[in-house]
Amino acid sequence: MGHWNIWSGLLEIVTRSRDCLVEKQPLWVPEEAVKYCLLGCYFGLLWDKNSLADNLGGSTTHDSITNLKERLAKFMQVSKEIMGLEGAGAQLKEEAFISICDLLIVFGHCGEANGQTPLKPLAFKPDEGMGVLLNIFIQDHVFIEDEDEDIDDHQKIEELHKRRNFLACYCKLVVYNVLPTKSAADVLKHYVTFYNDYGDIIKATLGKARENNKTNCAKTMIQSLIYKFNELQQEVAGIDRGSEDFHAIKELAKRFALSFGLDALKNRDAVASLHREGILVAVNPLENPEDPAGAPPNLAFLEILTEFTGKLLKQDKKVVLGYLDKRVAGGVPNSRGDDWAPLNMYRNSLVHGEGDEGRSGAGHQAKRQYNRKRRRSGSDEDDDPDDEDFRM
Repeated sequence: MGHWNIWSGLLEIVTRSRDCLVEKQPLWVPEEAVKYCLLGCYFGLLWDKNSLADNLGGSTTHDSITNLKERLAKFMQVSKEIMGLEGAGAQLKEEAFISICDLLIVFGHCGEANGQTPLKPLAFKPDEGMGVLLNIFIQDHVFIEDEDEDIDDHQKIEELHKRRNFLACYCKLVVYNVLPTKSAADVLKHYVTFYNDYGDIIKATLGKARENNKTNCAKTMIQSLIYKFNELQQEVAGIDRGSEDFHAIKELAKRFALSFGLDALKNRDAVASLHREGILVAVNPLENPEDPAGAPPNLAFLEILTEFTGKLLKQDKKVVLGYLDKRVAGGVPNSRGDDWAPLNMYRNSLVHGEGDEGRSGAGHQAKRQYNRKRRRSGSDEDDDPDDEDFRM
């Protein structure tokens, strides 16, 4: 750092401390000292990157860029390892998390700005393992209930502020396309449960993700609902559609549906892909291993999916209905038991209003506009292959 060249020494302290934690040995320096060494390395990387950007065409050389790239990779690796160690203290993990998130923002799209092409080698993309670790940190340190009733209100406010900062750091990675949109699914699933604490952050993330790519955002919404549905299945033997937990998932779906607004044509492709993903979940597997004559074990998910039916254009409801009937042999089953009720409910919501389509010229106009706009998106996620049964 600067003329003192102490950056390598600071990283060495952090690395040796990491090794002690791996070997489950006591740290040879106080944990707080390791934290500040980590912080010093972080600021050193920011300073050096800024210095290289300011001196493009001057003192900035290929060797200096390569040197910074190597130091960044070393720092990210050791910080990632510290986050994954059970023996690491809370303040050390927190500092590693914030440092990684901030550096990913700074270096994630490095060299893409006008006039900074020489800095492209510094672009740092997180691997899947790093994304998983960051998500685990959020789940363990943000979405938790306060169990300590002895702390005063001032401490509670400070703790909430710290957690909100953690969540904002993570969500920025999604908003700025450093992490794929689907990485937000585990955050969106808490939208209703933690609305008072983090609702504004999650809502803003949802809005920005939709601006980036409507279809990927819709797929992320449905994925978060799938997570909640699967968690409920694991907690109880079979889905009780009358339970509070199931109604909470429906409320989450209702919030998501409202976020699409009133312009159904603008969100047409996104809403259609959401229904397609939801149907595939509901009918997979199609056979119920516990009752061969019973409904598919995930069929209750169609009741959740019904919350989004109002966002489909009338002519699209017919396509979705046909797609559903091809996935569930014969459409409406012979058995009219309660376990088949979600299918009947979803089908009825799709059939509703379909008869008006022939009298509406707007439907055919919307179809033409949709066909002109349809294209494969150059997004952060691979689109699904075209499905022959799902053509709008």
